[in-house]
Amino acid sequence: MGDTGFARFDADERLVWANAAFAARFAVPIAGTSDSLFHARLEDLLAGLLGLSGVDDLRRGHAVTRAFPDGAMVTLALGAGGAGETLLTAVETGGQADIRSEREPWAKTSLVLDCLSQGVMAFDRDLRLVAWNRRVLELLFIDPDFPRYAQPYETVVRHIAEQGGYGRGDVDELVAQRLDYIRNASWPFYNERVRPDGVVIETVTLPLPDGGFVTTYSDITQRKHSERELAASRELFELAIRAAREGISQWDLHTGEVWFSPQWWGLLGYGEAEMENSRRRWEELIHADDRADALEMVEELASGRRSESRLLQRFRHRSGATVFLETRALAVSGGDGRTFRIVGSHTDVTESVRAAEAVRAAKEEAEQALHDLKEAQVQLIQAEKMAALGSLVAGVTHEINTPVGIALTGASLLAEKTRGLRRLFEAGSLRRGDFAEFIDIADEATQLMLLNVERATRLIQSFKQIAVDQASEERRVFELNHYIHEVLRSLGMRIRRSGHTVAIHCPEDLMLDSYPGVVSQILTNFVINSILHGYDPGVRGRLTVTVTLSDGEVELVYADDGRGIPADLHGRVFEPFFTTSRDRGGSGLGLNIVYTLVTRTLRGRLRLESAPGAGTAFTLRFPRVTPADPLPL
Repeated sequence: MGDTGFARFDADERLVWANAAFAARFAVPIAGTSDSLFHARLEDLLAGLLGLSGVDDLRRGHAVTRAFPDGAMVTLALGAGGAGETLLTAVETGGQADIRSEREPWAKTSLVLDCLSQGVMAFDRDLRLVAWNRRVLELLFIDPDFPRYAQPYETVVRHIAEQGGYGRGDVDELVAQRLDYIRNASWPFYNERVRPDGVVIETVTLPLPDGGFVTTYSDITQRKHSERELAASRELFELAIRAAREGISQWDLHTGEVWFSPQWWGLLGYGEAEMENSRRRWEELIHADDRADALEMVEELASGRRSESRLLQRFRHRSGATVFLETRALAVSGGDGRTFRIVGSHTDVTESVRAAEAVRAAKEEAEQALHDLKEAQVQLIQAEKMAALGSLVAGVTHEINTPVGIALTGASLLAEKTRGLRRLFEAGSLRRGDFAEFIDIADEATQLMLLNVERATRLIQSFKQIAVDQASEERRVFELNHYIHEVLRSLGMRIRRSGHTVAIHCPEDLMLDSYPGVVSQILTNFVINSILHGYDPGVRGRLTVTVTLSDGEVELVYADDGRGIPADLHGRVFEPFFTTSRDRGGSGLGLNIVYTLVTRTLRGRLRLESAPGAGTAFTLRFPRVTPADPLPL
């Protein structure tokens, strides 16, 4: 068959190619195979040729020699090819092959070797080139016209070095290193080297029985790149998990085994020496109230009802504290579509949970504070109403004192004259002139008394209506112009005492369906605010109320010609408790209450216009018919 035969087996160790020399030598019936060796199993072929012990030696990397019936001695050796392939080399060392030409093996195998994806190069025991293919020329930078049969190994190596196949360096030194390496190598041997252009070449060298060797060359650049990427990805994944403090778990549904990463144990305060990956230990650490939900999640994933899940779980820390872990679990299915593993990631969210609990507690506290504040606001508004009502009472009392005093004086005079007339009548000395004088005085006193009692009655009726409106806040239909006059009349004493005058411009018969008590309180607060804050002591001013109606909305403008409000305070005058005259009795609630009543009860809008020295004007716009159910305070 010649000196050398080659055969290639796929990843399943079935014969897919053989050269003519190999086929000529081994194409004989073998137990367990057909006459055709193609697709025969390597194990069967070797067992038939060598026996079991010989197969074991061959697989351990040793060459095995066997004598054939024709007297030829054949040495067999195994090598690794690309993509998981296996190469079987058979070299004849005696018998009839001795009389054949040296070139005959190469002539028969050259075309077959050129079909290989690997490079192949073989040297005899004298280190002479006896076989090669085109692929090895490409991989080693060998000129296609250079190789010759029986070329010395040193010549071949020098050519490769001169072409730059071994990288930079002195050519003689590179050649000497290669010669020393091949002469002292331990057979078989494997090697990897990187070409100057970055291509990684893997070599597998097997000894030949006569002392020569055969080497296969494979381009493994892509495989190395993939391995580096895989290693980098694995390292990046591990670093990312470590940096993110993510714990990883795995639950094998076939064996029931559970595994937790060191990071998972670290989240619970345990070191590597304290890790115990078992279901029993997991059940001890998880909170008793969360165990059932966790097992239900596992059951849903295992049964295929869900492919992934998310759950917040509590675990006992080594210190005894409770740790909140957010678990994200994923079901892993096999080729049959059934879940065989559950993988989970666990994140420590204790701080977030504690913060959420603190926010929830703060929210509840804030809501309670808001409730208390609203109640306090209602109470303050009521207190302010009572204060305004008290001011109204004081003003009305002063107004009533005058007519009541005059009526009392008239009544006293009439009583005195009546007693005098009675004495004259009882003494029998009553004269016509005395009686006529009494009638004149009685008529004058009676007229005076009636006029002043009627005046007092009107004041009392006005006071009663305004007081009821402010106290009850009942909604009713009322005439606005008349009502404004009544409100300002009830404040007449304070207005006259301050020396101010009042002008009212309001359409007659303008009827509102609203809350007169609110209108009364708003006007009262405006007037009191002007008296307290609008003027310097001793300065007399003019207060104006102007009302217009447009598109079903009432526009009420209250203005004074006082010292005005600086622009930087416009945004604060409606804030509660803000005042610039606290030393003069200002509470800072008046305008805040006005704003609340306008926007909430009257469903209107309030605008301030003011400048230092130019007076102050408040413009109210609200519906003539107030919508039902005023907004709550």
